[in-house]
Amino acid sequence: ITDKPEYLVESTGLYMELLLQQKRESHFRDQVEVLKEYFIVRVGDDYFIKWKTGMDISVNAFIDDLRIVNILLQAAVIFHNEEYATLANELLASVKKHQIVNGQIAQYYDWESDYLAPTMVNSYLHDDYLSLLKIDKFPTPSDVGVFFAEEQMIKSDKSISSKEAHMVNQLLIATYCLGKSCENRSFDKWLKKQWEQEKIIYGRYNKENRKATVKYESRAVYALAVRYFKKNHSPLAHEIIIEKSSFFSTRTDKKTHFFDYVHGVIVRNEN
Repeated sequence: ITDKPEYLVESTGLYMELLLQQKRESHFRDQVEVLKEYFIVRVGDDYFIKWKTGMDISVNAFIDDLRIVNILLQAAVIFHNEEYATLANELLASVKKHQIVNGQIAQYYDWESDYLAPTMVNSYLHDDYLSLLKIDKFPTPSDVGVFFAEEQMIKSDKSISSKEAHMVNQLLIATYCLGKSCENRSFDKWLKKQWEQEKIIYGRYNKENRKATVKYESRAVYALAVRYFKKNHSPLAHEIIIEKSSFFSTRTDKKTHFFDYVHGVIVRNEN
């Protein structure tokens, strides 16, 4: 809680994912109403989702939209409610209409100015979400040695890479790339060695020397590491959950961001 609180649709979408996982139908229905009242905007025949609340917000975020669409489609089946599927398809139609260019997905669209972002954010890519778009081929992020580039220019396909590796983003990209041409065996080898030797995965690393640039650990990093290792080194996934059990608890505290908290709980419930 701050003097100027921000309410992100990212948090609403992640909370909906948790409620669906727990099959809490009435609470899920409440969040759909929150979504409709505070985040969804109708412009002509199009339906858009604001990335955060506010009268002056006219921009979405691809990852939030597709996460919510995917959840609503699942909820329509689990809760036997076709209204969720109808809403999901309306939202999906707007993404298809405005945000796909040459098989790549712009990270955001401003419906007031009709401005399309020039870049695709690689950590937004997810097999389940992209399959809903029915594009001819899935995008291929570039690697920069051990780590991945964070963005791709849509027109030129040129990669954009920061000097620092944020492990939430790196793990999301690495998991998406497993089994594809962009799979990075150097990253896999480094991450596996990092865990086996130190039993710690920090939040950020210098891409050049591969040394940690921070001393904090986070629930989201370990949760995403579990998801990554479950696909190719399943014993390590189990080991992380045991070794870092406090990062997967349902106990809350004022210092933990909701993004970190909910990832820990969701991934714990998956195991």
